[in-house]
Amino acid sequence: MLLNLGSFIVMVLIASYFNFYLFQRKGLLTRTAGMIAASVLAVLSSFEFGIIAAQTFDLDLIISVGMAILFAVIVGFPSGIGFGLKSGFNAVLAGSMGAILGTVVGSLFYKSNIVVMLADIVFILLIFVVQKVVDWRLNEKNKKQISSKAVTKKVSYTSTIILLIGVTIVAGYVLLEKNHIQIGAIGKPQSQIATFDEENNLQIATIDVTASGFAPSTTEFKAFTMIKAIFNVKPNAGTGLKLVSKELNLSVDLKTGPNILLLNNPQPGSYEITIESKDYKGNFIVKAEK
Repeated sequence: MLLNLGSFIVMVLIASYFNFYLFQRKGLLTRTAGMIAASVLAVLSSFEFGIIAAQTFDLDLIISVGMAILFAVIVGFPSGIGFGLKSGFNAVLAGSMGAILGTVVGSLFYKSNIVVMLADIVFILLIFVVQKVVDWRLNEKNKKQISSKAVTKKVSYTSTIILLIGVTIVAGYVLLEKNHIQIGAIGKPQSQIATFDEENNLQIATIDVTASGFAPSTTEFKAFTMIKAIFNVKPNAGTGLKLVSKELNLSVDLKTGPNILLLNNPQPGSYEITIESKDYKGNFIVKAEK
């Protein structure tokens, strides 16, 4: 959690610095160059925000996307408005596209510090590259040439309309397909072995219930020793969930948060557990000690 919080802080600081960097040079860049730089900043920052938000909060995908889009507005409009109203709108729309895609991409991965660290590194490197490109652009053009060109150019909102259509299509697709997006599927642990609590003489295992199912899907136990299974239901898994196992004669309603299940004297065998309303399937494998 501290890594994620640190990533948010670093991202905001870098985005703020680049905003200030563009503001200082707005008189030296053409409107087009400034608009592109502001839009790229908004895309990268919002994409990064979406990934970190998805890796930090167990929220519904649409809520996470909404948070990322709000961030895109906060970052994009101030960075673009210095180069005209069109630049402000374009930066917001480009950032919104990055926010949607970043949140979806971040949601596909199971929560991991590695994902957050890689996103941070790529974000910092790309921002550095963009700054170098802007510096190169400034060295190529002088202020007098830029000013004379800026006066003769007419403002066209064609690119804004194209961006708006693109954002609408992507947002609509995510809204329609959100229940089919395999949240946390990449890198999800597939199996685990229960730990033994010597003091209480029982086996303990925690199984997360997420939007992509049980994590891990298979848990191994030893036979004849009481089992304490903790089903930790994440908010993005939904509500009205019921844990069912015909072999174990189970039918238990699950609430958001930890749900404790105790099984006494488990016998050797393989037992399927399901949440039928979501088509989630998992297994308890009970092994006899040799």
